[in-house]
Amino acid sequence: MPGFYRFSLGQFQLTVVSDGTIAFPAEALWPEAPKAERDAVLASDFQPTDKSTLQVNVLAVNTGDRLVLIDAGSRGKMQPTAGRLLHNLAAAEIKPEEIDTILITHAHPDHLWGVADASDTERTFPNAEYVISEPELNFWTQPQHPFASDARWGGVYRQNMKTFAAIKDRIRTVKPDREVVPGITAIATPGHTPGHTSVQIASGSTQLLCTADVVGNRAVAFQHPDWRGGFDLDLDQGAKTRRAFLDRCASEKVMVSSYHLPFPGIGHVVRAGTAFSWLSSDWSWDGVSPI
Repeated sequence: MPGFYRFSLGQFQLTVVSDGTIAFPAEALWPEAPKAERDAVLASDFQPTDKSTLQVNVLAVNTGDRLVLIDAGSRGKMQPTAGRLLHNLAAAEIKPEEIDTILITHAHPDHLWGVADASDTERTFPNAEYVISEPELNFWTQPQHPFASDARWGGVYRQNMKTFAAIKDRIRTVKPDREVVPGITAIATPGHTPGHTSVQIASGSTQLLCTADVVGNRAVAFQHPDWRGGFDLDLDQGAKTRRAFLDRCASEKVMVSSYHLPFPGIGHVVRAGTAFSWLSSDWSWDGVSPI
């Protein structure tokens, strides 16, 4: 099965590379939504009502001068259905040692843990620098972290500390709304985590917005952007950020790359009354932009 999808954006070459899938119980993702309403939304989209399966779409951006990976998957440390990134990078003829920049949108397992092997002693991308927002790094590395003894997040926090230690001498922080490399800008979209970052990619007059985890499920996130998500650390801010981000995408009619929507996760956001819907782009077989 195809594990990568390549297309152009201006002078840039973009490749969506799959790390596989992850799944969570529906009630964990939207714990406050009435079950009947939640089930109806999922069923109307022909999705299971008991769980939500999310794709993990890592984006590689070749600007001509830099080879940038936006997030790094989990390298099999999270769920057995994920961890396919290295295999699919090889299929796309992208060598880990060729990647010079890893932009980590936030420090959740399916975005961060893939930067190192299972023992956290060997870097997956040996020549890369690792860029993360300053607020995100400060949150996860603060002394006496509130998650240290947390039943839900304690394990994530401890693994994050091991992973950060493996790359600590190659980390560069970026302030919100600053360029990471020419043409790639980190956009502050807090709520899912304190320093959560989405990404704007621009080449010439063309641009694309990467969602990171502002959205997840293709039905719920768009039909009910104000539903507070179970994995957002700041529930109110997460919902506010989601609506603002979707409003921007719809207003600007910009192409969107989504980390968790059905592979390859390329499409547009359109308005649907007071909410939104996801319109997938047609598959481009010749590598040209699917705009």
